[in-house]
Amino acid sequence: MKLNTLIVIMAIFSLVWGAGFILLPIFFWSLYGLDLDTGGVYMSRQLGVVFFMLGLILWLARGTRDPGALRAITLGLCIGNALGFVVALYGQLTAGISALGWMGVAYYLLLGLGFGYYLVKPQT
Repeated sequence: MKLNTLIVIMAIFSLVWGAGFILLPIFFWSLYGLDLDTGGVYMSRQLGVVFFMLGLILWLARGTRDPGALRAITLGLCIGNALGFVVALYGQLTAGISALGWMGVAYYLLLGLGFGYYLVKPQT
């Protein structure tokens, strides 16, 4: 898989989750077995804005060929997904999240490994 393909995959997921957390926060979080109060709806929408921004940035950067920009994007996404994996795994093990939460754990793990691969892959 090409790096730009991985960037597009993450962009699409981020845009969809971002839009969902903004527009349908109660529904999206109920899929994880969580109920939101008014503060939770507000925080979900804030999180949705961040996901949506990330997705938009990645979508707009998907065709870049600049090695410095690609390295920065790849490093940021590798570290971010590794951190996301740790947080998602901890939440899955301690917060009573539904089985759907394991998809988030796998998502972060696979993307973290994918972007990590491109950090160590020899440049051709």
